[in-house]
Amino acid sequence: MKKLLLAFFLALPLCLGLLCGCGLSSEEVPVPSPAATASPAPEGDMSPLTPGPEDVPSGPLPVSGKEEIKSELRTAIINLSQPSIMDISRAGLEQPELDVLNLYYEILAESPELKYAYELSAGVQGTELQCRVYYMPYKTGQFPQDFEGIEVSALSQLLEVAEENLGSSSLPLRICQASLEPDSMNRALQQVGGGYINCTLSSDATALVYSSPVGMDMEACLSALSQAEDLAYSLVSQLTSEDMVQEEKARALYSWLCSHVEYDQRYYSDKASMPYESQTALGALRDGCAICGGYANALKLLFQKAGIPCFNVSGMYYGEYHMWNIARLDGRWLWFDATSDRGSDGQYGFLRFALEVLDSDKYQWDETAVQELIKG
Repeated sequence: MKKLLLAFFLALPLCLGLLCGCGLSSEEVPVPSPAATASPAPEGDMSPLTPGPEDVPSGPLPVSGKEEIKSELRTAIINLSQPSIMDISRAGLEQPELDVLNLYYEILAESPELKYAYELSAGVQGTELQCRVYYMPYKTGQFPQDFEGIEVSALSQLLEVAEENLGSSSLPLRICQASLEPDSMNRALQQVGGGYINCTLSSDATALVYSSPVGMDMEACLSALSQAEDLAYSLVSQLTSEDMVQEEKARALYSWLCSHVEYDQRYYSDKASMPYESQTALGALRDGCAICGGYANALKLLFQKAGIPCFNVSGMYYGEYHMWNIARLDGRWLWFDATSDRGSDGQYGFLRFALEVLDSDKYQWDETAVQELIKG
């Protein structure tokens, strides 16, 4: 009898998976399939995460409320395993599937590092709740069979791959470093595209997904980025020379940007009429008119063309959304805010050029995100 019960519980998850989407009667409640992604999890991919015979419980795990269900889900996600089948007869749930989904979202909100559990499905039969967690393959090593993607093992490499393939709609990706976190990678990808092309991970992190702003197509975005690249290269050629040290190159480029680009006041007076370019390097370098995003994107591009590593930093300045830069000069990461120094040619010095420390009473930013970028 014990062997028959053991075989029944071992077969139950597989049977539910096979029945899902096969035209069940209204009395049968299947575990719903996850939303389609760029590379959906294939059938059978969970075998290494399924408990062995010695781990199978003698019956459904009794739970008496949401917190116990949440604890079981969290433990399973941390262990990259599947939650136990739970007996919810005493849990007091009015809408079990919805309640469990909300608990899953709570877990991810409280612990963003667990977002590698990118999907959860739940179904109820009688008083038994069965959940299935879908994990990003890079965390489990279980990529789809014959999956091919560009290998990435660090944030710096991710950014290089993303920049080199601008214009694609989707690029298969094989992340090889399990310690990378989904939020860290998506934050880093905000550096890509110069304000014209958005780049993010697919929901299961097996691809990079590119998109253009509303009202623009990819061809127009690539053309704008190309113009900005050409302008930046021309300015670097004019304003710097090989015998200059990095600090001299940085000062020459920063000085040009601050003294030649005006702030687009339409951002405050008539935002609807402000051209999109004012948020990009092209607005600053071609049109001489930009808001903080345009200044930051332009400085980043100029510095990179001069061989100076540079990133955009987003945050708040005096309580208002703002963007500025952090760049590495002679081995030191320093702060730059060309928007705040606009109108000055540097003859009497700059207020926000190559600062070792920013005034935290004026600036607020995500220090963790910045550290992730500069460590690569």
